[in-house]
Parts: sequence; C-alpha cells; structure tokens
Amino acid sequence: MANASIARSTSIRLAAFYISLFLLSFLGANFVAYNMVAAYLYERLDSNVTERFREISFAYDANGVDGAAAMIRSHGPAIRGQETLYTLKDSDGDFLAGNIDISDVPPGFSTRAPTSHEAALNNYRLYRKNLDGYDLTVGVSYDDTDRLRGIALVSFGWGTAIVLAGGLGAGAVLAFRTRRRIAGLSRAMKAVGAGELATRLPLSLRGDDIDILAAEINVALAQLQANVAAMTQVTTDIAHDLKTPIGRLFLTLEAASESKDQTAIRSLIEKAMGEVSHIAGTFEGLLRISQIESGARRSRFAQVNVSELVAEIYDIYSHIVEDAERSLVLSSDSRNTASFIWGDADLLKQMCVNLIVNAMRHTQRGARIAIGVTTQANRCAIVVSDNGPGIPAAERLKVFKRFYRLEKNRTTEGTGLGLSLVKAISDMHGATISLGDNRPGLIVETEFPRNL
Repeated sequence: MANASIARSTSIRLAAFYISLFLLSFLGANFVAYNMVAAYLYERLDSNVTERFREISFAYDANGVDGAAAMIRSHGPAIRGQETLYTLKDSDGDFLAGNIDISDVPPGFSTRAPTSHEAALNNYRLYRKNLDGYDLTVGVSYDDTDRLRGIALVSFGWGTAIVLAGGLGAGAVLAFRTRRRIAGLSRAMKAVGAGELATRLPLSLRGDDIDILAAEINVALAQLQANVAAMTQVTTDIAHDLKTPIGRLFLTLEAASESKDQTAIRSLIEKAMGEVSHIAGTFEGLLRISQIESGARRSRFAQVNVSELVAEIYDIYSHIVEDAERSLVLSSDSRNTASFIWGDADLLKQMCVNLIVNAMRHTQRGARIAIGVTTQANRCAIVVSDNGPGIPAAERLKVFKRFYRLEKNRTTEGTGLGLSLVKAISDMHGATISLGDNRPGLIVETEFPRNL
C-alpha cells in the first residue's frame, strides 16, 4: 500500500474523469457564452455606427451639405480623440468635411485596420452610403469592444483554471483520505491473515460504500472466526473422545499379543474390533455431518410427504423399540394428513431415526416414545417426544455440539454425534429445531417451511 502511486488511485481517476467531463461541459458553455457576448458587442457597435450615420443624414436632409458638415464638426471631441471617423465627399470625390480622407471603402459595413503612418492605431467599424450624390463614410473605433471581448475571454479562462485547480485539489484530498482509510483496512486484513481472527475492519460514521463493504467483511470474519473456533473445538473433542477407545484398543491388542490362550486371544481380538468399529463410526459420523453442512446433498432435494415418511419410520421401528422394552406410538392424524416439504427423504429418515434412537438410549425401560407430524398454514413440524428424564434447560443448546454429552450420560453407549447430525440435517432444510420440556421427558420439534 505504501508503494502505490496516488496518481493511480481510484479516487484520483474518478476525480479526473468527472473533472474532464465538467470541464468539457464548462468549456462548451463558455464558448457559447463568449460568442453570444461577442455577437452582442458587435451588434451594439453596428448600431452605434448606424446611429452616427443617421445623425449626419438627418442634418443633411434638414440643411443640406452645409448642415451635414456642421454636424460633423460638432462632434469635435470624438473626432480629435480618433474615436470616430468622418469622411464627406462630393460626387467628384473631393473632400468636403471630416477628420480623415478615406478612400477605397466598400459600400455598407466594413472594417479598417490601422496603418503604420497613422498617429492613433485604432481599429474601426465603417459604414459608407450615398447621400443624394454626396459620399458619406462614418467609422467608430471598436478597440473598446475588443477589450471587452478579451476581458470576457480571460474571465472564462480564469474560471476554467479555478474549476480545474479546485477539482484536482478536491480529488487529491479525497484520494489521501481514501488512501488513509484503505491503509487501515489493509492493516486489519494483514492482522487477520496473520491469524488474529478477532480483528475487525474499522468503520467510519459516513456509512458510505467502503463502510458497507467493511461491515459485510466483518460479518464474514465473525463467521470465519466462529468456524475456526468450532473446528478447533472439534479437533480437541476428537482427540479427547478417541483417546480413551484408542487407549483401550492398545491395551486389548497388547493383552492379546501376550496371551497364550487361543480362546482369550479370540475374545480380545473381537473386543479390539469393537473398539475399531466405534472409532470408525465416529469418523463416519463426522464425515457425514461435514458433507451435510457443505450442502453437497441439495442436488437430491425433491418433494417429500412428511406424514408418509414418519408413518414409514413408525412401521419399521415400532418393533425395534418394543424389543428394547419401550413403546413407540404414532400421533393419530399423522397418517391422514399430507404435508409436503422440499428436501432429501433419506436424510429426513436419518434425522427421525437418530431422534428415536436417542430417546431409546436415554430413557428407562417401559418408557413411551411418540412421533408425529403437526401442520400449520405454511409450516409443518416433525415432533418426537418421550417421558424419560429429559434435558435441563441450561443444557439444551449445548447437546447439538459435536461429542457433547450430559455428565450423567458419560457412560452411555454412543459417539456423541447423533444430535449434531440432526441439527445439520435440520439446518440444511432451512428448518428450526427446538427442545422443550414434555413434563416429564423431552420433546423435540423440527419445524420446516411447507411446500404448498
């Protein structure tokens, strides 16, 4: 960031672009305004020349050529200052009155530049016309008009220069301020790259585009921090939960290698295989959860009749639950109500099975487990309940974490991933899962958006 050229910054480029557009517009407007001012000045000049000629013409009409000559002489100050030129000639071309003898002037309006031998080097706007055989030429200096036009041109030039300087200055200030903000964002991202995931991008009070982008990145950083923390926790949990079975596996294999009794060796190997199966099941559960959380199964989504699916689960598992000396019941209206959602039927079956198995594992003999479907206008829910010991309110959110177990269930068989898998499947389907008190027991309600 420190080596980046400010001339290549986005702020300077945008400022230069908009200043260029504004200058083009400004110059175009100045060009039009200048030409309008110049046209007006020259129009006034022609009117002035015409007015002077008309005065002499009126004097001629009233008093003849002597009246015209007298009127010319009455304009003495203007004549002496060379502000106005007069030439009155007769039909033979002889000079009669005026302050200059001008020849070769075309009829009508024309201009006359100064010559090197004249005392006053002025530019003139001339008007020549015949007065009953007499030739009258009147000229008015337009140096003042040229000066006014030059003043207008210089004013427009200064205005353009001020606009350009102000625009470039504002662009430079904006570029430095933006550069300073981006430097702060860059430092924060470097800290994140160095592993300081708690770092957040600084926000200003402006609420501009950079702040909006920084806020979105902060949300992503918070999610990243949570994911890394979860990954770290999972790694710790895996190490903690596998330490015991791997230790038991090592001791079992060591005992088998030292035993001389074939029957004992076979028994120890079977026990070791059970430990290996438990470890493999743990990793299989973790891989399945990761696969679900990545959304890899969304391509298999289709319309699923939840009521039909729950009834099928009941038909299959009612006997299994009975063999475990518990009872499984189906709510009375679950078979008769068609409730469709968009999802993966296999994963939804896995979720229901996990909830039933979890209830079997943590209830006493003779316990009652119920499964059913409830429907509302635009949502439906799969409900699994039991009348076992339940889960304390303070622990209900924690049980969805990988490998988490209640203290009283530490010795219960399982990997501690069952409810984590249930939560992953629920999240994948956009459902909300809640644990409640069944008084006694636990009630798990997974509510899905309904596909009407």
